[in-house]
Amino acid sequence: LDSVMNYPFASAILTFMRYGVAENFMESVVSICENYPKTALDCLMNHIGTHDTARILTRLSDSFSNNSDRNWQSTQNIDGNEYEKSVRFLKMAAVLQYTLPGVPSLYYGDEAGITGFSDPFCRATYPWGNENIELLEFYKTLGAVRRGNKAFAGGDFLPWDTSHNVISYIRQRDDSKILIAVNK
Repeated sequence: LDSVMNYPFASAILTFMRYGVAENFMESVVSICENYPKTALDCLMNHIGTHDTARILTRLSDSFSNNSDRNWQSTQNIDGNEYEKSVRFLKMAAVLQYTLPGVPSLYYGDEAGITGFSDPFCRATYPWGNENIELLEFYKTLGAVRRGNKAFAGGDFLPWDTSHNVISYIRQRDDSKILIAVNK
């Protein structure tokens, strides 16, 4: 895979998950699709978390702040209702990540429910034996859906609707056509 990390898609997904403006999300995605040649677009590494960012579950939480110092970050943890809310948002974000043009690029542990603020707090080891099984199974299902539908392998991206802050689009290739809708 000869590609680059798709930070613009990541930014569009995270902004939608935090602020929920579907029109802005779709405008960003369409702009990206228009500005990359299709061969490059189909190979972009679609990530929503990396070793250089706070963990996605933390970024989706109400506790997230880019401006907090390391001492504060070292004492924080996302748990309880806030963790569950972040998991629900992560599932929606992952659907977008896995169904937009490009290749899903998963930062280890995000599928297992790891939390953590900025570096070095985002670099925890994989939680062997302590994974969030529900989230892990969700990611396995997403992978199976993606592998099982050729619309995701180089298929066209067709914006559908953004009314009522619901994102919907179609991925299509030959006789495979899939409608994706996300309602934050």
